[in-house]
Amino acid sequence: MPDRKTAYPGIAACLAVGLIAASAGAEPVRGFAWMADTFEGNISLVYGSTETEEDYLFGLLCRRDGASTTLYVDIPGTRAGQPLTLELGAGKAKVALQAKIATDAMSGFHFVEARDFKLTPVIALLKEKGPVTARTGDLIERLPEKGRVAAVSAFAEICKLD
Repeated sequence: MPDRKTAYPGIAACLAVGLIAASAGAEPVRGFAWMADTFEGNISLVYGSTETEEDYLFGLLCRRDGASTTLYVDIPGTRAGQPLTLELGAGKAKVALQAKIATDAMSGFHFVEARDFKLTPVIALLKEKGPVTARTGDLIERLPEKGRVAAVSAFAEICKLD
């Protein structure tokens, strides 16, 4: 995965679900934590490695100019430009994002790219109790609750929401 600080120039927000799948019960991945971080006037929300910026399952990048949003999910067997819906869920809350397949130049992985979606419903969903799921077709990633609400709240305090 690209470096969170430089990977998405010109993009207002980025969600990333990477290669490492959390267990079916959404147990925390060893060495991973929910983190909110500021850099160069931007803020990120990441569920990833506490040791390296390049290893994460989920990330949201909010730029102060609020230009657009991108969501990453590694999806083998797809083609660039293919339309896809990415559904985030927590309990009964659901957010569906219309997206398309793009290719990461560094890794060659195909991923979902959604642009210009509202951050407010995504933030509200991430504040729900219990695990969060990210679904694209048959691929489901589960993200744990532990530490998420505090990191999301810190992110939402700084990020200019819709």
